[in-house]
Amino acid sequence: MDTNSLCPRCGGAFVCEAETALQAPCACFAVQLSDAARALLRERYTTCLCVACLRAVQAALEATPDQAVTPPTPSRMA
Repeated sequence: MDTNSLCPRCGGAFVCEAETALQAPCACFAVQLSDAARALLRERYTTCLCVACLRAVQAALEATPDQAVTPPTPSRMA
């Protein structure tokens, strides 16, 4: 069962397929996150993020590893 979600970082809509990973892997499974990115995400969020935000967090940490990653202002476009 796909779950329609809103990304808590950007406010954008996406489909979380993590619960059905045995049938078809969720797109987020393909995103390579560092330990630092995983820790930051666990610290800031309690639900799934969209693939674009996962990639953005990882890229920001690679560019400025010693600085906090600032999330965008949620758009709330559904």
